[in-house]
Amino acid sequence: SKVMFDLESEDSLGNTRKFAKPFMVTFLMFVAMLVALPLHFIIHRLTQPGEPLPKVSTKMLFVLILPAITDLLGTTCAMVGLLYVKVSVYQLVRASTILFVAVYRVTLLKQRFYGYNWVGVILNFLAIVIVGGSALVDPTAGSDVPKGIAVLLLGCAIMASQLVLEEKVMAGDSTPPLIVVGMEGLWGTLIMLFIMFPIAKRMPGNDNGCYEDFGDALVMINNSPELTLFTVLYVLSITGYNVCAIFITFLLESVWRSILENFRPVAIWATDLVLFYVITKGTFGEQWTVWSWLELGGMCLLIYGTAVYNGSVRLSFLSYPDDDLDDEDANAVSATPTMERVMSSPLIQRSPFINAKGAGITGTPKQQGKGLPTTNKKGGTGSKGKGYGSTSSWMSNPFSSSKKKKRQGYQEVSQTP
Repeated sequence: SKVMFDLESEDSLGNTRKFAKPFMVTFLMFVAMLVALPLHFIIHRLTQPGEPLPKVSTKMLFVLILPAITDLLGTTCAMVGLLYVKVSVYQLVRASTILFVAVYRVTLLKQRFYGYNWVGVILNFLAIVIVGGSALVDPTAGSDVPKGIAVLLLGCAIMASQLVLEEKVMAGDSTPPLIVVGMEGLWGTLIMLFIMFPIAKRMPGNDNGCYEDFGDALVMINNSPELTLFTVLYVLSITGYNVCAIFITFLLESVWRSILENFRPVAIWATDLVLFYVITKGTFGEQWTVWSWLELGGMCLLIYGTAVYNGSVRLSFLSYPDDDLDDEDANAVSATPTMERVMSSPLIQRSPFINAKGAGITGTPKQQGKGLPTTNKKGGTGSKGKGYGSTSSWMSNPFSSSKKKKRQGYQEVSQTP
């Protein structure tokens, strides 16, 4: 999306200018999510031929309007902020979503956070301050960096509210993940076309006299082969990301999803540097400056803080919820919300939790065979193997590897989703 913003094209008035169209990029994101609907049916036919399609609640299809609205507002703010900051700063500031999630969960959902969660939150806050400070003092970043960071933080606050809203209105639902993504894409596309673009057309701005002209955006995309190419690549990348995120979590342990999400800013920053120094020879991408070292330090602190927050890195002076449990009971303790839950695409990370009855990736229960649910010692359901219907990777707890003895007086462990 940042490359698209920097590309120039001829607009509807014959002027050549940069494609500064945050609403259009948000619209393309929803179009890419909409592609998940046909993908759901294709994957179902390929993986489970002859099986009936899973039933989807009509009520839930309409309930998805609510997260679509929050996603729309949060993504639009993020795209506006991206106009004024570097890609690396954008990716790292997005991690502040975890700060707002913590506040919302404690104040609105009345959920318990442990000491190590708060230490992770504080470390992430310091990391965001360092990253933001490096962007503010960097003379090559431009004069609109404060505006960009402020809008990004607003977008993160809205995105965090989406997680709270999701827990309130979607708990216990078994809608297949690709249907969830696709329906949110459908509602987002319709809202953009019939509400957001008409509003942007009537708002004052520098885009042909308005804030953003949808028709002009289409003209600019059509007039530039490079912009057309990157538009297609943008849609395909988001579609591929949504699908790959689901398959990664179904086929591998959940820790791999967490690792990949935590290192996404690293990969994106490295790609931006390669674009600038190797591929485009300074035309696109991000330049390394003396202040990039400060930003790098903030990124390292962010990764460490996230690991502390997730419980992946344990601090000896803090207590953890499984300290009073043995291995078997530790599995009953829900992990605190991890960074991949905060940073990944909306809602695709929740539906597979519902597949405790051995449902496949498209939501259809598996037949007898590999990956079947089994009854564990506690009477609950589990699954053998790591197939599409496996719940072992989804229900795994980062604390279950530590063997602890029960302490007398232990009564219950507060579960935090």
